[in-house]
Amino acid sequence: MTSRKQEEALDYFTTHAKEWAKKAISSDRGKVNVIQQRNQYVLKVFEDRSETRSVLDVGSGTGDLVCEIAKQGVSALGVDFAREMIDIALQKKQEMQLEMAHFECCSIFDCNFTEREFDLISANGFIEYLSQDEMSDFFDLVQKILAPRGSFVVSSRNRLFNITSMSPFTKDELKGKDVEALINEAAALASNVDIAELLAIIPASLQEPDIKLARTGVDVESRFQFTPVQLMQMLNTRDLNPVELYPIHIHGVPPTFKGKHPEVHASISNLLQTHAEQNTEFIPFSSTFMLHVQKGD
Repeated sequence: MTSRKQEEALDYFTTHAKEWAKKAISSDRGKVNVIQQRNQYVLKVFEDRSETRSVLDVGSGTGDLVCEIAKQGVSALGVDFAREMIDIALQKKQEMQLEMAHFECCSIFDCNFTEREFDLISANGFIEYLSQDEMSDFFDLVQKILAPRGSFVVSSRNRLFNITSMSPFTKDELKGKDVEALINEAAALASNVDIAELLAIIPASLQEPDIKLARTGVDVESRFQFTPVQLMQMLNTRDLNPVELYPIHIHGVPPTFKGKHPEVHASISNLLQTHAEQNTEFIPFSSTFMLHVQKGD
């Protein structure tokens, strides 16, 4: 049974599928293209791996990432629950004649993965729509179908950005009990500490299941936010070991200034993004982050 949030997400992505497809391939430097930034990081992980035979993209949208990987002769499967998104992806597959690109319209929990495993699994803009129990089940599924030494790349809305953004989200955090934990984690990342030190940090508690958050970007109520340490520790207990953190949509100006001068924000943000690799100090100032973990032997 889907939650209200998931029903809203399905309605949004069904209604905005064509708009999303255009946004995914936009080359407008006057804007920040989060879709492309996330996909480019997954492609970086793909290119850095010594061997990748099969890829699964969860929440694959209009199929851009799957098609890019299929172009390189690697079998890639995209799963999304919005039929309109999958229809656009299938059209791209046909136009590009990509036999290695495959798409399924269903919930990831309804897919049949019997005797199947993947060397690389990605989930961009996906976990924020899951309940905490569903996310736990999803991470269990990833652990099960990921090949030994396989890579899992997941993106998350960044709760640490609530602390640095000086926005209504900051005021909401000040009312709670997790401010000190959030500041400690943000300070550690801003100091560019290594992953071992991050794993030892006591993280903030997870957001309340019924929390109400402002609707930003995608018109869906209460898309959950997480911190890097929260996700790293959850995945580490499943023998999915952290390899790299990567900032997405870095903010060099406060959101209020961004609202008044979006072109200045985009110029600064896109410039900073070119320095994102191995610079975790950007993460507290990024609205999104990517986490790459690798399964043990």
